[in-house]
Amino acid sequence: MRIKDAINKVLYSDKKREDIVLVIRDRVKGSAEIPFSQIERVDNYYIYLKDGETVIPLHRAIEIREKGKVLWRR
Repeated sequence: MRIKDAINKVLYSDKKREDIVLVIRDRVKGSAEIPFSQIERVDNYYIYLKDGETVIPLHRAIEIREKGKVLWRR
């Protein structure tokens, strides 16, 4: 499954978004976690956050976790 499809599956499911995080590669920290409650949408190249400013390239996504359990991994 592609990362875009995995993110959309979570966004449009009935699961609590507060319990699910997207782990991305960060140039400074190494990795960072973004709660799904902050994700607005995803297209073929980017993840857009609800703050209206932050855009993350899809190739930076590493994992999707729900309460520590891995749902998807690159």
